[in-house]
Amino acid sequence: MKTVKSGVGYSDTTDSLQAGRIAAEKAMADGSVTESDFTVAFCGGNHDPINFLKSVREVVGDRVLIGGTAVGVITNEKASYGGYEAGVAVVSSNSISFNAVSVGGLKENEEQAGEELGSMLAKASPEDAQAILLFYDSVKNANPLSVNLASQLIRGVERGLSASHAPVLGGGMIKDYQWSGSHVFANDRAMTQHAVGVVISGNCSVHHAISHGCEPASDYHTITKIDGPIVRELDGRPALDVIEDIIGVGAAKDWQQYSLLVTLGANYGTDPYGDFDENEYVNRLIAAANPDDGSVVLFESDFGPGEKVQIMRRSNEHMLASAKAMSSDIMEKTSGSNPFLALYIDCAGRTSGFSGAGAEEGAIIQETVGSHIPLLGFYSGVEIAPFLGGSRALDWTGVLIILSEE
Repeated sequence: MKTVKSGVGYSDTTDSLQAGRIAAEKAMADGSVTESDFTVAFCGGNHDPINFLKSVREVVGDRVLIGGTAVGVITNEKASYGGYEAGVAVVSSNSISFNAVSVGGLKENEEQAGEELGSMLAKASPEDAQAILLFYDSVKNANPLSVNLASQLIRGVERGLSASHAPVLGGGMIKDYQWSGSHVFANDRAMTQHAVGVVISGNCSVHHAISHGCEPASDYHTITKIDGPIVRELDGRPALDVIEDIIGVGAAKDWQQYSLLVTLGANYGTDPYGDFDENEYVNRLIAAANPDDGSVVLFESDFGPGEKVQIMRRSNEHMLASAKAMSSDIMEKTSGSNPFLALYIDCAGRTSGFSGAGAEEGAIIQETVGSHIPLLGFYSGVEIAPFLGGSRALDWTGVLIILSEE
C-alpha cells in the first residue's frame, strides 16, 4: 500500500516571493500534502534566492529542505532556462527519513570541507541509509572565473564517510551561463560557498542512471604536463595545438567555443580499443583555453600525468539517444516498486539553446519519466553519481534519480 505522498509545482513569475509561494502551493496541492517532510526547491538566477526560499518555507513548513539557484528548471510539463523559473517538489512520508547537514568553507579548501561534511553525514546515516544527495556551490570566484572542484569535494566527503556508505549523487549549483554566482539552500538558509547533504533512509530504494553524449574524435594522447586542472601538454606538445590539429585551427573563435566543441575523455574500460561504450568514459569540459602558452583548463583536477585521454566530440544526436535509452531503462527497473519522485540533474550545456540540439533533451525525460511520476530537475554546472567504483564528478551528463517506496 502506498504511504508516500509527493507533488511538484512550477512558476515563472518574476516576483521572487510570489514565485516561491506559487510553486510550493502547486506542489502541495499536486501531492495532496499538508506538510512536507522533504522539500527540493530550485529557482532561476534572476530571482532573489533569500526571498524565494522564505516564501517556500512559509508554505511547506520547517522540515528538511535542499536546493538552490539554477540556470533553469525541469518539471513534468516545463523545461525552461529564462532565469525566472521556480520548481518545488514535496514529499510526505512516515516510513522514509531525510536528514540534512551542511558545511561552509568551499572557497578555502574543497577537500577539507568535504571531509567535514562526510563526517557529519556518517553520523546522520542509519543502517538503512539508501542514498546521499549532495548539492554544492559551483562558483569559487566569478571574475576571474574559478570553480569549486567537485572531485576534491567528493574525495573529502568519501574520506569523511570512511566505511561503506550509501551512494552519493548530486550536482553543482550555478545561477546563469555566465557563472556569475550561485546559492545553496539548506533548510532555512540560502548560502554561498557551502555544500549540503541529505541522507535518505527507511522504506525506500533509490535508483539512478547516467546519460552521456560524447564520442571519440581521436586516438589516445598522453597527458605529459598538468598542473591541477590545467593541461599544459599532450604528447609533449602544447595541449591546444594537439586539440586544434583534430578539430581544425580556428574552429573555436574564443575559449568559450571549446566547451561547445570538445571534451577530454578518459576510457576506464578493460579494452581501450574495444567497441565504444559511453558508460566507460569520464569526460572533462574545457573551462578555458590559453593561446599564449597552449594550455587548456578543465572543470576538474582528477586527471594526472601519464593519463591517456581522447579528444571527444560533443554529439547532440548521441545525447538525445542516450537520454531516451537511459530514462526508458530506469523506468523498467522501477516497475516493480512504487516510484514517487524523480530528480534530474542535467548539465546546463545540454539545453538546445546552448548546444544547438534540434530538440530539448529535457523533453525526453518528461515523456519517459514525467508522464508517470512527479519530476523535478535543474540545469547544473557539474553532475555527481557513482561511476566505475566510486562517486565521480561528471561533465555534460544527465543524472536521473528515482525514489521508490518499497
